[in-house]
Amino acid sequence: MDGKTPLVSVVMSVYNGGPWTKAAIESVIHQTYSNWEFLIIDDASSDETRSFLAAYASNPKFKIITNPEQKGLTKNLNIGVKASNGELIARMDADDICMPERFAKQVEYLLAHKQVAVISGFVEFIDENGNTKGQWHDDREANSWMKIKRALPWKNCIAHPVVMMRKNIFEKYKYNETQRSSQDWDLWLQLAAHSVIIEKINEPLLLYRVHSKSITAGSLRKSAYRKIHNVIKKYLLLVWQQKKFNSFNLVVLFAFVINAVKLFFSTIKRSLT
Repeated sequence: MDGKTPLVSVVMSVYNGGPWTKAAIESVIHQTYSNWEFLIIDDASSDETRSFLAAYASNPKFKIITNPEQKGLTKNLNIGVKASNGELIARMDADDICMPERFAKQVEYLLAHKQVAVISGFVEFIDENGNTKGQWHDDREANSWMKIKRALPWKNCIAHPVVMMRKNIFEKYKYNETQRSSQDWDLWLQLAAHSVIIEKINEPLLLYRVHSKSITAGSLRKSAYRKIHNVIKKYLLLVWQQKKFNSFNLVVLFAFVINAVKLFFSTIKRSLT
């Protein structure tokens, strides 16, 4: 780096951010690590988000990108990564809160472990009012690369907004734009299939807000089997098109078949009740 270019590019997409966007942005501003830029993509918000973000436009550490029409989270993240300058990409969502030392700890880890492409961390759930709502079991259980790789064909075990990743890896694999709400799981599967190492710092680095409008809450309202079916189907279609079947992807295919059976019987059960 030349000393002027930021090492870390924070990428966040927001649509009608509501009351939590300010807290999310301020949690980045108040990081103990300061060599960052913040790219925020406003996805054609129809509320006060655009005028709110305008207040940050004069800050040289911020780059505000305003979409004339909605593109969706997945496309926005690819846009943000492409427009970034840093060697490391930190994800952030508009309703979450970073712990003050999140970036410092993740940067230190990636600089010390050149073989690691993605560093995540634990999250703590909070509600609309910031009250603690517990921990994510899968997050804590899959706390190392080997455990993460074993878990990924069956379930997502990495919280998207707490990851930091090397930009050259993002540029090579990218988010699959056919995935509307589980682009992160698809990306982790791509990386695991190529033995690209994902690790975790085993401590909370982010407060993850679950509320009525969040993607997580929306997913919880759907059939878990149906969601898994849709995500893995799109992932495997891309694998098929690219002719990239290997031993890992065969495990993903096996997990897909098992889940399809569960989905079938779950559908039958619901139709009989």
